[in-house]
Amino acid sequence: MIYFIVNPKAGSGKTKKAVSIISALMNKRGEEYSFVYTEKKDDAKRVSSLINFKKATAIVCIGGDGTLQEYVGICVGKDVSFGIIPLGSGNDFMCSVPDGMRKFRSFRRKIAYYTDKVVCRKTMLIDVLIVNGEKYCLNIGGTGMDIQILKDAQPLKKIFGGASYFISLMKNVIFYRAEKMTLTTDGKSRTEKFLLLAFCNGAYYGGKLRIAPPAQINDGSITVCTVREMPLIKLVALFPLVKPGKHMKIKQVSFVDCLKATLRFEGKRIVNLDGNLFEMKSPLTIEVVKGAVRLII
Repeated sequence: MIYFIVNPKAGSGKTKKAVSIISALMNKRGEEYSFVYTEKKDDAKRVSSLINFKKATAIVCIGGDGTLQEYVGICVGKDVSFGIIPLGSGNDFMCSVPDGMRKFRSFRRKIAYYTDKVVCRKTMLIDVLIVNGEKYCLNIGGTGMDIQILKDAQPLKKIFGGASYFISLMKNVIFYRAEKMTLTTDGKSRTEKFLLLAFCNGAYYGGKLRIAPPAQINDGSITVCTVREMPLIKLVALFPLVKPGKHMKIKQVSFVDCLKATLRFEGKRIVNLDGNLFEMKSPLTIEVVKGAVRLII
């Protein structure tokens, strides 16, 4: 049995059309399947209760990165494959998946392509990140400038789609200010003023910005990208380099691979997990769960 988790709000309302295409293809192939619809944020417990894990061979998310973050935990540690039919505005995680992103002549061809992958069941084991021992992150978690970028991008999405992230980014390059925090990676600590910290499983976020070129979804580690305080003129010059991943040589940008990262700060902070925002207390702990999910590719 293949279960499709459908986020009705994803794809600017295109999920209804996607469901009809998937249904026709699955019926033609004689596959046993079922659709489970999300109703609200943090709906994973209810959705999980509707899945018969004794019969389930695959669980497939129809939606964007935020949908993946909410429901990947259902598959962690279970003998079931995890599939993706990308219908979000960014779909950044798919950029790190082998042959994950392509251009299509029509919406129908796109849905058919990813549905065929689900049916073929070719898989690879990938890592996931777990935050404070309870929330899973499939692609990238972070805090700092990217939070404000996400907030400012939200109202622009319906007009500019994935480009809304870049528009918001350029605004915050000018107005955002670095904050003092303590970062510990595998026992080594440093306290500095950071503009941005990204804890990466995948390499891309924020509308296909290649924030962590070294990151791989199956390397068994977290790639931590830090951007320290720098002069405004240098920051303005930095961010156009991020999209193609050419920012690695900038002095204030650094990368480190680790198994565990801890971030300490004053009070509470908004944390981004795959585009979903959560308010969390200090300390923030991020760990890698190696080979946690069997991803359909």
